[in-house]
Amino acid sequence: MIVEGLRRADGSPVDVVTSGSGPGLVLVHGARPAADLARLADRLGQRFTVHRYDREEVGGGGARYAVADDVALLGAVLAHTCARLVLGHGLGGLVALLATGALLERCIDRVAVYDAVLPIDGSIPEEALEQAARALATGAPDLALAHLDRHLRTSSLGRTAAGRSQRVQRLVGGVLARTEWGRSTTARLPQVLAETRAGLQLDSPADVYAGLPARALLLTGERSPEHFGAAAREMAACVPSATALVAGGCGHDSLLRAARRCVQPLEAFLAGDTLF
Repeated sequence: MIVEGLRRADGSPVDVVTSGSGPGLVLVHGARPAADLARLADRLGQRFTVHRYDREEVGGGGARYAVADDVALLGAVLAHTCARLVLGHGLGGLVALLATGALLERCIDRVAVYDAVLPIDGSIPEEALEQAARALATGAPDLALAHLDRHLRTSSLGRTAAGRSQRVQRLVGGVLARTEWGRSTTARLPQVLAETRAGLQLDSPADVYAGLPARALLLTGERSPEHFGAAAREMAACVPSATALVAGGCGHDSLLRAARRCVQPLEAFLAGDTLF
């Protein structure tokens, strides 16, 4: 539903899709759009009223993506829905955590993130991202997709292509482009790279999050790239209100598939069923 009065930084309207019943929960997507969270929303809708929307986008006319605009948009969605729970994935996890600490209304009771982009003391390797950006700039989206896949996922073709010839990597990118993940991500490659670069500019020591005013669960996948887990552990060590956990057997896309071992701890935490 297009919400009257709810606008992005560029003035475009925001479509908030609501389903389920129970306490209000806002989903903040990562590299893939809100539509790809439908399976997750259905699963969580058994216990929560789930709201999903598309985050800020790279604007026209050369306008740049700004994380601060995304934080403000999440605040506006929370105010509209009156939800007090947030679940973020990837860069959406960073937006969720920043909003929890920044919104003066203290309107978030619990925030959960999965494989959040947490730029803490250079914790996020940038090589694959820069390679993807260069490939995209030179008109090679298949090669860019292979590099981005290597950055996000460990059990993937992109990882096996690392260090191989550019021809091999482009072949791998072509195969990935025909997968569900590849089709959805290819369409958003410029957006994903722009917003990830913007997020990395917020690199800081973990203790800047020490005063986080809400309980936080930092969940990462056992099969996700190690930089997600390392940053989560470092942040949890400095933030009394945060707990870092690992979802066994799960990878970066497991949340989108609503895999039980990924969703179960998030669901329990957000419902207040656990002490952490």
